[in-house]
Amino acid sequence: MMKKLLGITLVAALLAALPPLGLDNNYLRSATFDTVTVARRDTVWGIAARYTTDEGQASRLAAAIIEINGLGADGAIRVGQRLQVPVLRRDNAPQLAGR
Repeated sequence: MMKKLLGITLVAALLAALPPLGLDNNYLRSATFDTVTVARRDTVWGIAARYTTDEGQASRLAAAIIEINGLGADGAIRVGQRLQVPVLRRDNAPQLAGR
């Protein structure tokens, strides 16, 4: 009984210490997406940078693009591939840096 209680307490402490997965990345909670077809020389980072001028936001968006599209950790993409890009909205307008 004591081992079980200790195990439960340890698991609860670990879960409390870890940041919630994806909860700090608003892009992972977005319900709005653009579809982008990968062109020659495109990278996930480059695509993300087209949607925001803030480097921190671009980093979070790149991570979200990788996760949402099931890409490998390196973010490798190929020409012609179609990617779902989550878009944050403010005042009913997509946040885009310019395409």
